[in-house]
Amino acid sequence: MSLFNRISSHLRPVTLGAGTRWFSMGTSSSLGLIRQGITGLGSPMGSNVLSQSPMMGSLLPFGILQRRWKSRGNTYQPSTLKRKRKFGFLAKARDSQKCKILKRRRLKGRWYLTH
Repeated sequence: MSLFNRISSHLRPVTLGAGTRWFSMGTSSSLGLIRQGITGLGSPMGSNVLSQSPMMGSLLPFGILQRRWKSRGNTYQPSTLKRKRKFGFLAKARDSQKCKILKRRRLKGRWYLTH
């Protein structure tokens, strides 16, 4: 039995709205399985490790790169000084177009004209 057949026998396709994804049915640590798979690929005992292992998605290409716990949304690091320089009262008072915005906000009765 080829390596691909052994790997694909432990995976099942899940069809979502946009396409098909492959999920593993196992719960083992993917890094441990990669270590076992790499050390045991050449030996006859290694084929037993590959065929008995429940989670083979980690041995597929990009298996290591698909981390589900990666933090997201950490690209915006606000700086008050830059914000006030760009959008503050003094920045709007310097420009004629932005000065009209300040005037409109005063006429409307806004308590806060800018940041």
